[in-house]
Amino acid sequence: MSEAPPFAAVIFDMDGVLVDGEPIYYGAASAVLAEDGIAFPLDQFKRYMGTKAGWTEFVVDLGLPRPAAYYRERCTELVAAAYRSVDLALPGAVELVRGLREIGVPLAVASSSQRANVETCLGQLGIVDAFDAIVAGDDITHGKPQPDIYLRAAGLLGVAAYRCLAIEDAPAGIRAAHAAGMTCWAVRTEYTRDLPLPDPDRTLESLTEVDLADIAGVPA
Repeated sequence: MSEAPPFAAVIFDMDGVLVDGEPIYYGAASAVLAEDGIAFPLDQFKRYMGTKAGWTEFVVDLGLPRPAAYYRERCTELVAAAYRSVDLALPGAVELVRGLREIGVPLAVASSSQRANVETCLGQLGIVDAFDAIVAGDDITHGKPQPDIYLRAAGLLGVAAYRCLAIEDAPAGIRAAHAAGMTCWAVRTEYTRDLPLPDPDRTLESLTEVDLADIAGVPA
């Protein structure tokens, strides 16, 4: 059993932590660009993972021929439809969330995705009611790697940031959590396995590796 000190709250990123969401965004963006005969290499997409970057940046960076609003609208439709079809969490995610809920650990989600998609996804997984607070990308001005989203989540939970554990998967999210003064554990996914992670406090292959005692200091 881990001897790590307990945390007062846990704040989860969603995509890449609770659900395999990055393929949703990459698939939607790729499909929209394919309509114009444009490829979006996965390695290039990974630069934006976990951030609030969107079509305004993509139009400039990729030299796209249409206005950002066109691509944004088409992609938003595809992403929303994909979240409505989500039926499988990443390994260990639901069990960990429910286990922490049962022992009374305050929980939040801090996701760069739009609130409607976050709530839809968590509802599809049957865990939306497990969270005391949800902060989404459209709730903040400065996205990850800035700390705003984590600081707001901690504030809504009423817990000092330094007492929170953040669980992330992408470099921008890890930087955001650390900038907020939180401990951050990183979960490796197929989309982030080859990315250098900026010094997470612990690296996990999946959430099945986490024991409740690692977080709350109680027997699992």
